[in-house]
Formats: sequence, C-alpha cells, structure tokens
Amino acid sequence: MHKFFASMPLALAAQLACAQAAPSPSNTGDELRAVTVQSDRTSGFVANTVEAGTFRGASIMDVPATVNTVTREVIELQGAASIYDVLRNTAGVTRQQNGGDTFDQLVIRGIAVENRTNYRLNGSLAIPNVSEIPMENKERVEVLKGASALYYGFTSPAGVVNFVTKRAGSTPVATLGMTFDNHGTAQGFVDVGRQFGDQNQYGLRINAAGGQLGSPIEGVDGNRKFLSAAFDWRVNNRLTLKADLEHYRKSITEQAGITRLAAVNGVIALPALPDPRKLIGPPWATFEAEVTNTQLRADYSLSDNWALMVEAGHSEAERDRRLAMFGNYNVRTGAGRITGNVQHLEQSSDLLRSELFGTFATGGVQHELTLGVARSDKTQDPIFQRNYGGATTAQNLYFPRAIGFLPLTALPTQPTTGAQDSTELGLYALDRITFSPEWQLAAGVRHTRFESTQFASSTLPRIDYDVKKTTPLAALSYKFTPDLVTYVSYAEGVEEGEVAPTGTANQNNRMPPGVSKQKELGLRWLTGTGTLLSAALFDIERPGAYTNSANTFVADGRQNYRGIELSAQGRLTRQLAWQLSAQALDAEFRDVNAQYNGKMPENTAKHTASAFLSYDIAAVPGLSVNGGAYYTGRRPIDDLNQGFIGGYTIFALGTRYVTQLFGKRTLWQLNVDNVGDKRYWAAAGTRLAVGAPRSVKATLKIDL
Repeated sequence: MHKFFASMPLALAAQLACAQAAPSPSNTGDELRAVTVQSDRTSGFVANTVEAGTFRGASIMDVPATVNTVTREVIELQGAASIYDVLRNTAGVTRQQNGGDTFDQLVIRGIAVENRTNYRLNGSLAIPNVSEIPMENKERVEVLKGASALYYGFTSPAGVVNFVTKRAGSTPVATLGMTFDNHGTAQGFVDVGRQFGDQNQYGLRINAAGGQLGSPIEGVDGNRKFLSAAFDWRVNNRLTLKADLEHYRKSITEQAGITRLAAVNGVIALPALPDPRKLIGPPWATFEAEVTNTQLRADYSLSDNWALMVEAGHSEAERDRRLAMFGNYNVRTGAGRITGNVQHLEQSSDLLRSELFGTFATGGVQHELTLGVARSDKTQDPIFQRNYGGATTAQNLYFPRAIGFLPLTALPTQPTTGAQDSTELGLYALDRITFSPEWQLAAGVRHTRFESTQFASSTLPRIDYDVKKTTPLAALSYKFTPDLVTYVSYAEGVEEGEVAPTGTANQNNRMPPGVSKQKELGLRWLTGTGTLLSAALFDIERPGAYTNSANTFVADGRQNYRGIELSAQGRLTRQLAWQLSAQALDAEFRDVNAQYNGKMPENTAKHTASAFLSYDIAAVPGLSVNGGAYYTGRRPIDDLNQGFIGGYTIFALGTRYVTQLFGKRTLWQLNVDNVGDKRYWAAAGTRLAVGAPRSVKATLKIDL
C-alpha cells in the first residue's frame, strides 16, 4: 500500500503540472458551481472563517470562543515546519518533555494537549501526535481553546488543534522547491493543484516532500518522507464529495532526556544548561515513526434550508523508539548515568459522523440548528518494553562521550503497558438563535457514552471504564457593530484522563475520565485596516492529576486555570502586517492536600507572549523582511514547585525576495531562528529538554 501511495500521486502531480498551461473550459450558465478552495477564506494574516468544532465554516465574528489561527502566509514567511513552530505565534503554548527534535508535546493554557484526541484534521478526524505532523499541505492551523466536548467529546480542555488542508482552487498551482539549513537538512517539495472536468467539477491538490534531515546535534541526521492528496468532486448542485489522504515517515536519532533529580530539603537542583550541539545519549537511540490519515466527507443539500453531512476517517500510527534518559547526576560535575528503553507503539483511530443542519424561523427569531451523532474507536496494542543502560553506563552532561551499543534486557513475557481500547458514542444538538442583528444565543448539549479498557500489564491489573456524561454549552453574543462583538460563554468538557508520563512508576497508564468546566468572557474587533483584535478572560476547572512523592502519577483534587489572553493579527498598513499575542495565567491545585494546594501544575508558565511583523519594502518590489520575538516565562519542573526552569525570549529574522526567473515566479527566502544562539530550557516535566541553537534555513520555490 505504501509503495502505491508513494508512486501514484507523484505521477498524477507530474501530469497536473504539465497540464497547467492548458486553458480551462469556458463557463456556461447552467454549469455546476466550481469547487472552492480553503485559501479563499483567508486574507493574509487573518482567517475569515473557522473550521474547528461546530463552527465549521462560520465567520470568525460569529464564534463565541477563543480561536487562534495561523494562516498559510505566516507559516511560509516563517518557514515553520512543526506544530510548535506554528503555534508559538499564539498565546499560552509551550513545550512539555521534548525539545522538538522528534515531535512536539504541547501545553496550552497550562494544560497538556492530549496526543490522541486533541489534534484534528479538517475539523473532525483525530490524528495521532506521535511524530512531527507535516505542514506542507496545511492551509492554516487553528486552535479552539478550552473545553470542546459538544463537538469533540472526550478531549483535554487545553483546546483542539485543527489542521485545515490545502485544496484545489480556481487558479492552478504547480510549485517546486528546496529547503536547506546549516545543520545539514536538504529537502525537496512539490505542491500541485487544479480543477478539471468539463464544468471544473473535480479538484485535486497533491503535496509531497522528503529528503535528509539535519540536526544541530553533532553527528546526528535522519530522513523524512511525506505525501498527501486532497480530492473534491461536485457531483451536482446538491452533492459534494471530499477525500483526504496523508502519509508520512520520519527517522532520526533522539537526544536523551534529562531526568529531574530527587528533592533535597524541598528543593530540586537543576544542572547547568548543557551544550545543545552535543549528543548525550547513544547514537543508536533512534526514533522511527510512520503515520497514515484518511478522511472522506459527503455534503448533500436536502433543500434550500436543510443539508446533510456524513464523514468517515481512519488514522494509524507505528513508532519504534529507543528513548535514552540521563539521570543520577552531579549538577556540579555533570557526571551521571544513561538508562533507556525500547518500545514499539501501534495505535489507530476510526471516526464516523453524521450531521443534519437547517435554518428556520419561529416568529421573529432565526434558528440555525445542528443535530449530530458521532462514533470514534481507538486502539493501542500492548507495549513490551526492553531496557538498557544502568549503573555501569557512565556519561557526563557537560563533557559527553560516545556510547557504544548496550545490551537490552530480555523481551518480557507480559506487556509492560497493557493494550488500550476505547469506544465513544455521542449525540449532540446546537441551536444558534438570532434575536436581532445585535443579539445571538448559542445553546447546545451532548450526551456521550465512553467505554474504555486498559488491559493488564506486568505490574497493573485490567482497568475498565463505562461512563455516561451529558455536557452543556451556552454562549450569549452582542454585536455593537458587524465588526465588534462581545460574548460570554459556559461550557463543560469531558476527558479520558491524563496518561502517566514516561519516567513515572506507572508510565503510560491512563487516569479515570473526568469533567471540566469553563467560563469565558470575550471581545473581538475587526478594524477598518484589516486587523483582528481579540481579548478573553477565562476560568477553567478540571480534575487534578500529578506525580506524587512515590513517583506515581495519580488523579486527585482539582486544577484551576484563570487568565487573560490578548491577540492581534492582520495588516496595520499596506506594507506592514503583524501577529501578536500575550497571556497571563494563574493556575493552581485545589482540594488535594496542604502539600499541593496552591501550587502551580508542572510546566505552567504564568506569562507568555509573541510578536511577529512582516514589512514589504516598496523601493524594491518583491522584497520583504520580517522578525519575531517569542517569550515564555519561568515554569515549575514538578507539581510541588520544588524547582523552576528560567524564562527566555527567542528572536527570529527573515527575508524574502520574489522575482521572475525565465518567466517563472521565483521565491528566495532566508530565515534565522534563535538569532542570539541563546541556551535555554525548552521543556519541563519528568524530563528536561534543552532548546535548539541558532538555525539558518534557505528556501527556493519556483512556480511552473
């Protein structure tokens, strides 16, 4: 199957590229309406619509929730290649556990983003965040922050990260390009799309990329491959079909995580920041992952006022990981030990969803009603972990030495982490009621049955959950003008429960399901110059979970998150565009015990902020410059706040020149990240991770 995926779309891409010069058929009065492209809904730094949750296709001014969007223009200007590269442009997003060399584990508003449920493709299909998610085929990335149970069921109240894929538009696309960086990365990519058929009723968009991965770590490299296809077919005036496929692989040596030390007199000592260019773990501690996502959708217009939508999706992932950890060290000398484990992970996710949408009036009140049913099934195979290293595997954090191959323990006869199966069935309804041009009420409810089993492992018995929850949503909006709106909302969320992190005594085991509650007050203004200004006050309460003094991850008490979030994005002038964000957060444990109450959950930053500006130089047509600054405040490394990693600010610079070369639009781009080559802690948790040093990336693109 993978060989087929790797060959057929590339062949189609070549044919489509050759066909770009062919004239499109002339339109006739009775022809079918052309397939639209998602980028038509984006204007520079501002996305005009939202695809996440029940708001799919709604105007941003009609969404009573915090939604941050990073558009394709921003992604390309920054040369962003990972989730964190993209989402650091939004407030309150930080890394956890990993430094980003393999993939990003994220925290939003101080809450961990669940890797199996909170990442969505085109607003619906849950895709696994177990490897770096490609950006080449993404038109934009949205973050619907806070509780989202009405549409997504059991998810973390951190928020849902939604990836909107590129689609074929009325203007054909055929782009070839290369990217290089100072660490040895050399990759090629292709982006081809067009509409075809006698009435332009078909649309196909293909993206492919691959090549060598460099690394700032000396002696480390890898490779990646990526392929995607998005197909649209407007069958007739009533029926539209869509299909998406993406497949990607990544292989690279993973840097060792630095485990936190035991507290002494209530304080956890931190080592000095090591050189991020030195490999601490063994060179054979590889990370290899492969992911395939498929999605189908049909939209059928029943009448002028009613429509039916049916969609299905499947996602599967495999990962082989030889995770190394550095621990038992002396913070002064750096002398310590290397331990590690080898795990093979296989997981899959299936989705089936149907919605009925209609508009009608009762008296002078207008209704937009959505009725839906969704089922999702998730599986994860048992993990049989093998270990390596130990007391005899000496290493030094500050002066690391090369580590040869280490023997593995025998393959266990029983799984170290039991298999996991879950089924979720949800029924939901949402009515958006418009009383007048100024007042709108959104009221909804979802009833969910969640069944899950974590099968027995070598250390833990089988755990079964069968939970039924009903969760409401209500939001009242007032529009002072069509471009200035305020809202107040209340929503409840349900989540599976956090997973015990690597390094804990019960790692990979899931906590019981729980209910979160969220209140939010927001304001949104689209200025006359095209800048979208947003502000939100939020209060989230969720079940507490933490690592106790016995190094066991447990569920107990509550966690409360209160904060304010501000953002601005769009154009200040014809030449200057900006995207700004800031968040102040007060998070604490409650109702646990005197030891934990009032403490901040680990890896939570009280303050985060970002600023990105791009300026077109009028004196040199096609030339632009940009710069960014990204601030993360200090964060506790454990739930008892016995140690903190320091805050930091990272600066980025870029320049782009677009010209004609042999009659073809050609783009030259240079991006520098971490301009000051700052050393900093990128992530905290049971493991610490060091941030990447300065990187210089060059991009060349040619439109055929």
